[in-house]
Amino acid sequence: MAKKIVTYILGFILVITLLISIALTILNQTVLKKEFVINLLEKNEYYSKIYADIYDTFINNTVQTGLDESILDGIITEEQVKNDVNSFVNYLYGIGEISIDTEGVKTRLEENINKEIEKNGKKLVQNEQEAINRYVSKIVEIYEDGITYAKSYAKTISNIVQKVQKASNIAQIVGYVATFVIALILITINKLKVVKYISVSIMSSGILLIIPKIIEASAMEIHNILILNLAFSEVLINVIETIISSFMITGIILFVIGFVFSTIYAKVDKE
Repeated sequence: MAKKIVTYILGFILVITLLISIALTILNQTVLKKEFVINLLEKNEYYSKIYADIYDTFINNTVQTGLDESILDGIITEEQVKNDVNSFVNYLYGIGEISIDTEGVKTRLEENINKEIEKNGKKLVQNEQEAINRYVSKIVEIYEDGITYAKSYAKTISNIVQKVQKASNIAQIVGYVATFVIALILITINKLKVVKYISVSIMSSGILLIIPKIIEASAMEIHNILILNLAFSEVLINVIETIISSFMITGIILFVIGFVFSTIYAKVDKE
């Protein structure tokens, strides 16, 4: 009786360790991996959408000043936006420093304004120059915020991401080692029925990994998520869906493997 209780407890622990190990593996290969995020940004055309959002905001602020929209020509490019966004993503994952080309935006904008002023043959008085300086600073601020959203929190977010990466990698290894050790203990305790218990544990882990997809399909309105802006929200939705789909696919594979082993055991046990 005691042997059976211990076996059940170990089987339950095996489900938990296997589930955690697989979940951490998926997270390490998705949201905690810089390359995955960069690829997702490309896939969702994030750079072009952010470029368009920033440029629209530039126009809205320029119209309010009475300046001609033509002064915005060439002050930013989609390639520049891509490079700056990637620089920010790299920083969040502990690679290099943030390098946003705000100085280039400022210089090109000032050059365009000066050309416009010269073309109109106008000489600025002090309060007009101060207004233009405030406008230029605002445009630079809009660009930086469009790339980083909240630069003041970047260091904190970067530290958190790196700590989570490190902890997740260690926990993943510990989880797989624990899973292997528990499986060995089960084999030692009950060699005859170990296939049965391990197959049940594998099927249970598979079912638990499928559950998030069931919840998403029935209750979660992921597509209605709206955070910061539409471009960022689309990427976030894609990240969540990728993780849930990875859980589901892995869960189905585990369930099938467990079911096959369970079926084989049942046939052998009858003989």
